[in-house]
Amino acid sequence: MNLAYSLKCLGHDPIPFVFTGRDLDDDYQTHLSRMAIDLDGIVRVESAPHSSHAFIFTDIKGNQFTGFYPGPTRTPEFETHLRRVIHEKHAIDYAIIAPDIPANMIAAAGVLKGGGTPFLTDPGQGITDFSATDCQKLVSLSNRIIMNQFEYDTLRTHTDVDNITELVITEGSRGARWKCSDSEGTESAVVPIRPLDPTGCGDAFRAGYVHAQLLGASYRDAVRCGAVVASINIESFGTQEHQLDKLVERYTTAWNERPSWL
Repeated sequence: MNLAYSLKCLGHDPIPFVFTGRDLDDDYQTHLSRMAIDLDGIVRVESAPHSSHAFIFTDIKGNQFTGFYPGPTRTPEFETHLRRVIHEKHAIDYAIIAPDIPANMIAAAGVLKGGGTPFLTDPGQGITDFSATDCQKLVSLSNRIIMNQFEYDTLRTHTDVDNITELVITEGSRGARWKCSDSEGTESAVVPIRPLDPTGCGDAFRAGYVHAQLLGASYRDAVRCGAVVASINIESFGTQEHQLDKLVERYTTAWNERPSWL
């Protein structure tokens, strides 16, 4: 949902696809409706008591310790509902496979690849549940992967992840690097004006990266845009409180240029 929030703030029309438990409350649905986020992809599983949760503890140096519960377990209806959403919405320009249980991520990659929908795979905190075989299946179906250094090291142990078309590795305050079919490089992080809370900055980075790509940016500029959105996120408490109306100004200040796509 963090991705959907940022993408909506950036002027896109995201459709979050997620299976929730019975604990999806009215207040949060009201928040999504207020944002005018499409709710057609939210599937409530009545037999599941809990939705996905991430419990994140942040120390005074910004280090984070995360406990992740992925929500409802594997269901044969997953692919059926995903195909329904893709069919009903007709034109989906881009998809992001967010952290989930391995079976769901692999299934989503298969559906999207089979239907010709471009997608970015983000194994995230779900990677600790992946077996070597799971890693190999997910990478074999993916052309674009974004992850942090730990997740990259994990996938690299089991797969030839370096050979995929598009690879982005985030490194926190050290910035990010990318390795793609025709270019590679490293960009620094963007220092926030007043850092408050790093929670959700990875999702914010991904939203900024995808936003730039949808506008035709280069890989370098997409990574730079991700760094700016992540920096803005860090200046607010929580993961869905930041505003992105000054993205152009912040990007221009950070990188001393305003590219034509922005």
